Amino acid sequence: MPPALAMVHDRMAAQEWLRAARRGGREIFADNVPWLVYELPPAPFDRRSTPSLVFETEDTVRRIRAYPDDWRTLTDDDLFALSWTR
Repeated sequence: MPPALAMVHDRMAAQEWLRAARRGGREIFADNVPWLVYELPPAPFDRRSTPSLVFETEDTVRRIRAYPDDWRTLTDDDLFALSWTR
């Protein structure tokens, strides 16, 4: 496969990987701002090989690696508080 075609294929695969994660997300509101929260599986190149919890708005993205398995059952406030952890 020519390098340019391989790059396009990888980019398309990465975009689909991200879209799939976002589809399984949950919308929360913090200070009247909508956030999409979703679990992102580890990427093949991620040396930590652990999933992340991503908090995303139009202009901000936060990512945490240590979060409870039951994050979907937390209240919006409790879930948003996790986005400030390291």
